[in-house]
Amino acid sequence: MAEVSLTRQFIGQARLVRLLLWRVGDSTDIDVCFSTAREASMLTEDDESFLRACLKAEECQRTDNKQLTEIDQSTIKRLRRCADKLNRADAA
Repeated sequence: MAEVSLTRQFIGQARLVRLLLWRVGDSTDIDVCFSTAREASMLTEDDESFLRACLKAEECQRTDNKQLTEIDQSTIKRLRRCADKLNRADAA
């Protein structure tokens, strides 16, 4: 089986994080979602800044079809950790 590119992994993880945030905040207003996640101690301020940048990059790639150039394995790992935090905290 072929390995999935870092770009595709990034896009998938960013979209997953967006969906988890919508679920946590019970809204599609991303500011409300981040506020709810921070109040519930699901995310730190640093996580929020990182995720906002990732969501913006994914959105720009989707709308402008721009190539994502600064994606590496550590970015993917951090996105996965944040998704896990949102998913685990919400289930508890």
